Amino acid sequence: MLIGIVFLSISIFIYIKENYDIDNVGEERVFSKKKDIVEDGNYRYRILISIFSLVLGIFRILSSIIY
Repeated sequence: MLIGIVFLSISIFIYIKENYDIDNVGEERVFSKKKDIVEDGNYRYRILISIFSLVLGIFRILSSIIY
C-alpha cells in the first residue's frame, strides 16, 4: 500500500511541476498555471511518466486492498 501511495505522490508532483508555477504573494504561496509551456519531447515524456505512475499507484493500492 505504501508503494502505491508513493507512486501517486510522484505522479502528482511531476504534473504540478510541469504545469504550474509557485508564486509567493505576501506570505502565501499561490499556484499559477504556466503560460509558456513548451510541449517538446521532454514535456511529453514527463507527462507520460506521470500518467504511468498514476496508473501503477492505483493498481498497487487496489491489489493490496483485494489481497
